[in-house]
Amino acid sequence: MKIAVIYFGGQYNHLIVKDLKYLGINAIPITPDKPVEILKDFDCIIYGGGPYSVVTELDKMGNAVDYVLKTTQPKLGICLGHQLIAKVLGGEVTKASSPEYGLVKVNIHDEDTILRGLSPTINAWESHSDEVVNPPAGFRVLAESENAKVQAMVNKDNTIFGVQFHPEVKHTEKGIEVFKNFIEACKK
Repeated sequence: MKIAVIYFGGQYNHLIVKDLKYLGINAIPITPDKPVEILKDFDCIIYGGGPYSVVTELDKMGNAVDYVLKTTQPKLGICLGHQLIAKVLGGEVTKASSPEYGLVKVNIHDEDTILRGLSPTINAWESHSDEVVNPPAGFRVLAESENAKVQAMVNKDNTIFGVQFHPEVKHTEKGIEVFKNFIEACKK
């Protein structure tokens, strides 16, 4: 299995690749300046975090929109990647009224595919000033925190996932389980 990890300049993106390699996955970092065609040879795509805002800087994120719209592989968005997927597919992303930084208690309402084995709550690492306030049509919310009502989401086909928190950071409880669950989803 080969997974593309889209690097948007986030400080934790290298940890995503490290975790996937630990799990025996061929994880390849890709910067968003590459043409979308480069992604056709990958089994799955993970969109990492970064300093951009999809609310005001989507145009600065290279081919990010095409990476979401013109690919058919299973996808996982983390932090900025979560917001990117939501925005591009018609959800609503805004500046957060209460940005989250550091450890946050995430309440899991539906373990579904991506959060299997994590309920009922986890402490997760957060670093965001934007948030998804409404997921795209056809998505359901899997988890929330006190300040972010869409901490995790999934589409009806269980092929597109988003998590606001950072599973790759060691402070996130059971974060490696998110990657294991995504790998299982990629095999289907």
